Amino acid sequence: MRDFLKAESYFIRRDIMFKGISLLFLIASLVLAIWIGGKGGFEIGNLAEPLTIVTPLSLFFYFIIPVYVCFFATEGFEYGSIKVILASGQSRFIYITGKYLSVFKIIIWWILQFTVVFYLAYMIAALIIGTDIGNRNFSADLIQVSRVLGLNILYLSAYAALIIMVGILIKRTASAVVVTFLIIFGDFMISGYFRDASSALLRGISDHALTTQVMKFSGIYVVNSQHIILTGAKSFMEVVLIPVIIIAISLSVTYISFGKRDIHA
Repeated sequence: MRDFLKAESYFIRRDIMFKGISLLFLIASLVLAIWIGGKGGFEIGNLAEPLTIVTPLSLFFYFIIPVYVCFFATEGFEYGSIKVILASGQSRFIYITGKYLSVFKIIIWWILQFTVVFYLAYMIAALIIGTDIGNRNFSADLIQVSRVLGLNILYLSAYAALIIMVGILIKRTASAVVVTFLIIFGDFMISGYFRDASSALLRGISDHALTTQVMKFSGIYVVNSQHIILTGAKSFMEVVLIPVIIIAISLSVTYISFGKRDIHA
């Protein structure tokens, strides 16, 4: 497993698409920090406040990272490397687990990169113009930011498990990318279009969509001009269980399917 993870890390570091997305996140975080901070005069109530500004932007990740995961999941079939890896003695279980763990590390890296660069750019700009930094609500803001970052990692991991399953089942990159876009935008549309449906079933589906949950814990979910946030143990339990169930089901299907099917690269 260790050797396979090292090989995947080497592939990722040399991957042009990975470098391109990393550069995109870097530029986006810098531009957003200057633009948003400039509009608000770089006011800082406490040291954690700039992070409360960047966390609602987390929906941005869900339109980019799953697409990269799709390419990463199918590259073994696309270039034929999967046959070489399995022929070298690596088990199919290790192959899937290694892919998922590699994607998990990528998710953490991109989230931290985007968040840290935004924070540093915002703080440096604020210090340059001489903004006073307060200390009100520091603990509450820090807890909220930590919760949102943790949930983003969990939800992107759920998307990753789902997309890896799609990639392993379909095998062809082009077809898998199409399905990935359908999943991403389909979930987004279900969250929006079913939100105000007359049917209780459709509203229930919308309320439990991944996009809905992401908007809820990010603090940007609005229904009938009412701001909906997570409150109480039930809502927090629900927001955690949904991605955990998706991860468990997706990986189980992937392990079972991949273990029984022939490899056609």
